[in-house]
Amino acid sequence: MTTKQVLLNAIEQLPEQQLIEVLEYVQQLSQTQESTLPNGPVQVVDLLSEFIGAVEHGSLAANLDDKLYGS
Repeated sequence: MTTKQVLLNAIEQLPEQQLIEVLEYVQQLSQTQESTLPNGPVQVVDLLSEFIGAVEHGSLAANLDDKLYGS
């Protein structure tokens, strides 16, 4: 059985008041999904490739041992 079939079978067993609650929940899920969907094409941004080259003055960890370990 698919998830949809299992859900439909479970819904068929519910009393009317719980069906109203299920309907409200499904409507809420639909509204939430619609509000989070982008309106246009999704542009994937590779943050790591944008960061590469951000440090132009050598290594950030240069001479860090002295400051960390007090040598």
